[in-house]
Amino acid sequence: MWCGFLAIVYLLLGISQARKGFGPGEQDWGYVDVREGAHMFYWLYYTTANVNSHTERPLVLWLQGGPGGSSSALGNFRELGPVDLNGAPRQGNWVQHVNVLFIDSPVGSGFSYADNTTLLVTNNDELVDDLMTFMLHFYKLHPEFKSVPLHIFSESYGGKMAPALAIKLDKAMKAGELAEPQILKSVTIGNPWISTRHICKEHSKYLFVNGLIDEDGVAVMDAQEERILSALKKHEFEKATDEYLKWYELMEKLTGEVYLYNTQTHFDPAADRTYGYGDELNRLMEEDVSKALQINGSVYASQVIDVLTILHGDRLKSDINAIPLLLNETSVKINIYSGQLDILVPTSATLAVIKDWAWNDKSEYLQANRTAIVIDDKLQGYEKVGGNFGMYWIIRSGHLAPADNPTAMNYVLHSVTEYDK
Repeated sequence: MWCGFLAIVYLLLGISQARKGFGPGEQDWGYVDVREGAHMFYWLYYTTANVNSHTERPLVLWLQGGPGGSSSALGNFRELGPVDLNGAPRQGNWVQHVNVLFIDSPVGSGFSYADNTTLLVTNNDELVDDLMTFMLHFYKLHPEFKSVPLHIFSESYGGKMAPALAIKLDKAMKAGELAEPQILKSVTIGNPWISTRHICKEHSKYLFVNGLIDEDGVAVMDAQEERILSALKKHEFEKATDEYLKWYELMEKLTGEVYLYNTQTHFDPAADRTYGYGDELNRLMEEDVSKALQINGSVYASQVIDVLTILHGDRLKSDINAIPLLLNETSVKINIYSGQLDILVPTSATLAVIKDWAWNDKSEYLQANRTAIVIDDKLQGYEKVGGNFGMYWIIRSGHLAPADNPTAMNYVLHSVTEYDK
């Protein structure tokens, strides 16, 4: 009776409470209307760590890349959630250590949807505005997290989303509009698409040194990269993405269809090569997950092609200033991790961007030692952390590093969030 009364109180106050969802542990999920007719889906997993209260552990916000990847599907079931695609426990899941919040962003990805496609965002600024509106509602629904350290993790296109969101969150928190000041602790992005110019200059080099193309292939690749960069210089952004898609087709042809996200998985042409929208995962979300969460499964992925179409011209636009701004004007720590087997964003491209950045305490990073990450006598990667910046090299992994090398990424998670073991 008392529990029922509390449930009614929570409902009236608009405060969410933990529920049994899909997979182990307590969860919460639902929709936030970020604009009239624009419905953003979220899925919160309370940590299953052995603690007295889930607020004793940090909150990790996971944003999928794409744009249009589903955080609640790809991030959850293929990368770092408590269970995998088959419902089996994931040994390296992050929920065993921290609270994890998955958001299907932008609207139109995953379970998020708009009443009509004219309401979908057209650029990264609008995308981040929607995320800010969501976060305002989230802290009203979950006020217990207002004093809990927040860490943003993302990958790929998240190289644009996450830093831009962090700038706005930090400003709002300092103004007392969201949560307590200084609870936004870090932004961590994997294989991030930050600068198209730097990435285009490294693609052919990466393919060549890994034996995936020869000198003739380098010439073909470089010529196509120049077409991309030429379009960008003229601010012909739609054309730039068109030329990038041609580059992708050339790359597949020259390499015998090596997988863009991981050079070691080309031997299985039947594998799902989409960014989380393969048939098997789609069925799981549309049927099993939607039934367990009692939400409409038919909206899942129903607008993702529209998202890709509308954001077509925004995909290759670069934002190389957001991270230096965070480093110079906030206390937010920045971390980047890079999988060595990723063609899309080669590690060398990421290092080239870092070299060109300038921030106040960069000397602390440059002077820091690069050390090996060894776990159970096995090399997992390398780290270099100095001041408010850290770089992690993840071996035996590609674009989806948490899925490819969960041991290394659990190390990164602990290193960044500093949760008490």
